[in-house]
Amino acid sequence: MSYWDDLVSTALLGTQRRRFDPGGLPAPVRPLVPDEPEAGLLTAAAVLATYRRAGRVPARPGSRPAAPGRDERPLVPPAARRRLLRLPAELLPEWLDAVRERGLRVPQENLRALVDAARTRPPLRAPLAAAAGPAGAWLGERNPAWAFLASAVPGVVDDQAWEYGNALQRRDWLGRTLAADPPAARAALAATWASEPAGVRADFLAVLGEHLDAGDEPFLEAALDDRAAPVREAAADLLARLPGSRLAARMRERAARLVRADGDALAVTPPDLDDRALLRDVGGPQARAARQPADLLRAAVAATPLGHWAGFGAPAAVLTRPVRGCEPRVLHAGWADAAGRERDARWGAAVLPAIEPAAVDGSITNMVRRLPAAVQGPALAVLAAKLPPPAMASAVGQLPAPWPPELGTAVLDWIGTQPGNRGLGGAARAAAVRVPRACLHHPVATGPLPIGAAPWWRELAATLTVRREMHEELR
Repeated sequence: MSYWDDLVSTALLGTQRRRFDPGGLPAPVRPLVPDEPEAGLLTAAAVLATYRRAGRVPARPGSRPAAPGRDERPLVPPAARRRLLRLPAELLPEWLDAVRERGLRVPQENLRALVDAARTRPPLRAPLAAAAGPAGAWLGERNPAWAFLASAVPGVVDDQAWEYGNALQRRDWLGRTLAADPPAARAALAATWASEPAGVRADFLAVLGEHLDAGDEPFLEAALDDRAAPVREAAADLLARLPGSRLAARMRERAARLVRADGDALAVTPPDLDDRALLRDVGGPQARAARQPADLLRAAVAATPLGHWAGFGAPAAVLTRPVRGCEPRVLHAGWADAAGRERDARWGAAVLPAIEPAAVDGSITNMVRRLPAAVQGPALAVLAAKLPPPAMASAVGQLPAPWPPELGTAVLDWIGTQPGNRGLGGAARAAAVRVPRACLHHPVATGPLPIGAAPWWRELAATLTVRREMHEELR
């Protein structure tokens, strides 16, 4: 029986029934134990517990790990460090991006809290990795849970990032290599494509879309047969952005059959729900139960290059033609989708007035964001004139980030006309974090609080002010 087991047995039975023998204790413990049975037992237990924890020689590593690389960037200023401790979570990505843009670094004592936040909030990972620098990369190489910290530091994982990196590192590598060495990036993507998970394939197509080239057509054509719907949809969207592609030619042929001129009207023939070739080309659902004729028609019109409709007249004239065979809103929604994809200002300016208020959805607001910057403000004004304030607030909340300055200004201008409307809280919260830096001096943020202003106005102004001060502190 070990000395600890002997000590426990004696304590359970009592010192009157079992004699406690200090001689069975380790040699360093014996001199510290008094002769009295009860006091000796209790002292032995206390000393022995400490001895078991600290009475071992610590293991020594075979070699000391290399120190992290030297970071020559200056620390963020003291005011910015103090703000970091009380910064709202939704503003952390912007703060970290600003730190990186200004060539500053995050104090090492703050890294642990930021890493813990980034582990459950993926949007924080890339900006944190860049702001943390070599110290973060050093930690990421030694802790698998923090591996994302090594992803944005040049030279740390570049050599083997594509083959051995995590998802963030591989995405970063693909984007940088598509810009620097497109053939190498496309060859690497094609080599591993079949073994990538569906979500990763769709994500990589989004990266490819930022560097889209006519030579990507064969690869994207093959992706139209992917087993995952998000991948098919992404591939169809990218192919539709290539006006000279085979898909564009096929869609023109289909559009000529689906929509024909009938005097002053447009005669529509609904698409066949079992037309698998059409479903393939628009990235649509393969199960018949998941399809609707109107949805398939809208997708077909959206995938058709806008140049096809030039034979029907100017955009405004096409949109005013009577429609037979379907609801006009179906064609209008498809043209809006195409205008956003092609960033066509003429079609965007023409289609917005024709859209029925009930048909304004995420694709319409996405079109507004994707239009050329010069027409985003007028386009948003058209929506505001068409929709009641609650519906307009919902449309603003659907506008995907990032917002360019023209769009941010237009949103704040509209919000500024509704100070007493208590139903705009969602739109105000979206605007508070999505308007770009150029909009932080807007009168909504810098002007006096209007009389009778709804509670959201104060919150919006406060968030814009915090963001403005946040950037000023990092100068």
